[in-house]
Amino acid sequence: MHPDLLPHLHTEECNIVINLLKEYHINHSIRKFFGHCNDLDQAMRNKCLKNEYMEKRTKSRDHHARPQKRLFNSPEESEK
Repeated sequence: MHPDLLPHLHTEECNIVINLLKEYHINHSIRKFFGHCNDLDQAMRNKCLKNEYMEKRTKSRDHHARPQKRLFNSPEESEK
């Protein structure tokens, strides 16, 4: 299951792929059940959502590493 597909949560490139997939689901409502839109779905998941997830993950990891460095460093090192 993928995250919420609201436009304000994703980049412009991802929004283009997401909109293409949504249009395909609207225009070809039966074909989606037989896997005709799997290429668009894979592109959305692999190229967009996975990259966004990894960026958020590294940003969060870096954000939470800063306070830990201050806690575990000696006071002399933290003043530098």
